[in-house]
Amino acid sequence: MRHARDVLGAVLRGLPRRPRTELGRLVAALDAVYLDRTLPDPLADLRREWRPDVWWYRRLEGCRYAATGVV
Repeated sequence: MRHARDVLGAVLRGLPRRPRTELGRLVAALDAVYLDRTLPDPLADLRREWRPDVWWYRRLEGCRYAATGVV
């Protein structure tokens, strides 16, 4: 997920305004689902410098809710 989100961020930065807005809406909806299905990583600050623009690195990978879709 993290690599895919990095790629989407790079694509968004490279698009003209209108397509960026359209794709940004879709990405924002997917981001909301990912946030709902994962938990914060309490050790993220110890492993990685904090950057708000890459918030997905501050979520736990392999969360059972992300894998199964159970909410």
